[in-house]
Amino acid sequence: MRLASRIFLAGFIMGTAVAGYSQTPEQTRTRPVLRSTGVYAGSQEQPQQPTNKGSNEIDEGSVVRVNTSLITVPAVVMDRNGRYIANLRKEDFRIYEDGVEQKISYFASVEKPFTVALMLDVSGSTQFELAQIRDAANAFVSRLRFNDRVMAITFDGQIHVLSEPTDVATIRRSKLHIPPVTDGTVLYDAVDFALKRMAQIPGRKAIVLMTDGVDQNSHASLKSTLADIAEQDVLIYTVQYNTLPQLSQRLSPIKNEKARRKVQARLMQGYAVSEPYLRALADKTGGRFYRADDLREVGPAFEAITAELGVQYSLGYYPKENSSAGAQRAIKVRVRYPNMVVRARDGYTTAPIIARKTGGN
Repeated sequence: MRLASRIFLAGFIMGTAVAGYSQTPEQTRTRPVLRSTGVYAGSQEQPQQPTNKGSNEIDEGSVVRVNTSLITVPAVVMDRNGRYIANLRKEDFRIYEDGVEQKISYFASVEKPFTVALMLDVSGSTQFELAQIRDAANAFVSRLRFNDRVMAITFDGQIHVLSEPTDVATIRRSKLHIPPVTDGTVLYDAVDFALKRMAQIPGRKAIVLMTDGVDQNSHASLKSTLADIAEQDVLIYTVQYNTLPQLSQRLSPIKNEKARRKVQARLMQGYAVSEPYLRALADKTGGRFYRADDLREVGPAFEAITAELGVQYSLGYYPKENSSAGAQRAIKVRVRYPNMVVRARDGYTTAPIIARKTGGN
């Protein structure tokens, strides 16, 4: 009898140990597949510790299974006249993946605050307009809500963090001050830097990038930064202003004609890819691209961006069907009321899941 009791107790302990393996939610990185379709605002908000129904993490000596994670979808709702619609409830939305309706497991309304990384290109191409850039940046901060936070970054030949994520009221009191300009334009490095910093910040977040889009001397590349945003949940707005009219003035100090032509040819290549690059940053993350031929047009662009940041909803669901790594899934969001337009990311691509087995049997 004692032997039987010991066997039962040992079995119970072993069963409890097996059941005690941790199940850790792990957000699946997704790649939004988006088209440029007018006004759109969105971000991906990490819900407060959602229960991941399909995640299962085993020790390093075993095969790691593909998990089922919460897919977050930011959305903005407007009427046919372009006016934003607030005060909608979870029950007002319907969400579909590949035509199959999904159960909405997470919902956040428009009141949630944002952390915004404001990135300003202050390189040599902008040296004649620094005062206007500073004024536009301070005006942008003045339009944010008091519960939003701002991280201010400038870049030229180096990256300068003017402020870590700080509440809007503090930034407004101190104002933004641009440091002395250095040679070069490390645009791609700055985008790479901002993406990595924002990845560490929870909640809704956005990057607002103001630049002419021309890079010089970066270690990162156009392709690498576009690839990196596939695994980010940050919304990117890009505002491109035109510095091409000042190109001849910038080149005038170069007295050697051959050298001047070489620099001009390189810069012209940069201008050629600048708009496609900035559009891609916005489209792939669900943001929006703005073009400002004159810095006086930056103010209205910033006003539109802050308006959109304040009126978006966040929806989340667990897919009813598991996706293999690299699979593209289409997303459609609707509301139950007529004559309303929903702007939302229209798909995602699952990131590769590395399954490995090490050690013994």
